[in-house]
Amino acid sequence: MKKLRDILPILVILGGLLVLFYPTISNLLIMHNASRVVSHYDSAVNAMSDEEYQKIMDAAHAYNSKLAQESAGDPTGALANAVNTDASDSEYMSLLNVNGDGMMGYITVPRLHETLPIYHGTAEKVLQVGIGHLEGTSLPVGGSSTHAALSGHRGLPSAKLFTDLNRVKTGDRFYIKILKDTYAYEVDRITTVLPTDTQELAIEDGKDQVTLITCTPYGVNSHRLLVRGHRVPYTPDMDADAAKQFGLHIPAQYIVPLIGLAVLLIGVGVGHHIHQRRYAVAAHHSDGRTAGRSGRGGRSGGRSRDGNSHDGDNHDGGNRDGGAAMVAATGADTAETMQNEREGRNGNRDGGNERRPRHGRHS
Repeated sequence: MKKLRDILPILVILGGLLVLFYPTISNLLIMHNASRVVSHYDSAVNAMSDEEYQKIMDAAHAYNSKLAQESAGDPTGALANAVNTDASDSEYMSLLNVNGDGMMGYITVPRLHETLPIYHGTAEKVLQVGIGHLEGTSLPVGGSSTHAALSGHRGLPSAKLFTDLNRVKTGDRFYIKILKDTYAYEVDRITTVLPTDTQELAIEDGKDQVTLITCTPYGVNSHRLLVRGHRVPYTPDMDADAAKQFGLHIPAQYIVPLIGLAVLLIGVGVGHHIHQRRYAVAAHHSDGRTAGRSGRGGRSGGRSRDGNSHDGDNHDGGNRDGGAAMVAATGADTAETMQNEREGRNGNRDGGNERRPRHGRHS
């Protein structure tokens, strides 16, 4: 039972740390996986021949042209499939599927300090690890009369994803990498709509647009936050400009664990100090009790008649007490001798009186 009491505080602390650090550790794992799949994607693209690249891009542009023609007479008709959560069209799934894993590219949002993979469809298994392309909208390969929609979760305990999409402002830019090309978009419209309202995702003739989608309000998820951007020319120095503009960033989900870790370290330090002081006080009291028991043992040894104590202190005490007893006995003998002598002298005087003759008067 005592051992259980000793380890119980440690178990409680470990449990608290697991709860505290779970979102951070989980998000780090998701981001690590995203970085890994992005690197794998780039490697596959770099190994691609020009003919293969051109064939894939031509198929994607042909798909977008078909969507644009279908939406010419009915701007929202082509979006009837856009609210579905799973991608089931085999033709759609084959487009931009370089590695056969459903990844078509990746998106970088500098203000959010995130680079996330883009997958076909918006099935839950996709949205748990990355960003989903909404089937029924244009593929994100640019071009006139296109409007791609990319959806990401918000508020997942295991991953950040589009949790901070509400921080994006008009004028911000985000970048989409598809195969060997990078497309830049500048945010020009931020709106909130119902989940079934697809009007904002309609293709506008001659425009090249991309809309980022997530749930809102945070934790309620009754509506959808739409962040729309229009295509702008991309230059490599935009990456450096974004790094200067947004600088070093510590995500909010890391701040709480860092504070918790600091508090934990302080608590451990204080607890260690208190434990050391208690140990020192207990050791001092233990030494005092040991010394007291030794002193009492010495006195008991002195009172012992047989003097068989093997303790040095007891032996010395016994000698002192024995010596006192001998002095007392000697004093008693001396007193008895003196009494006998006095009685002897008195007896002699009485005897002398009896022997002395009595002298009478002469007449």
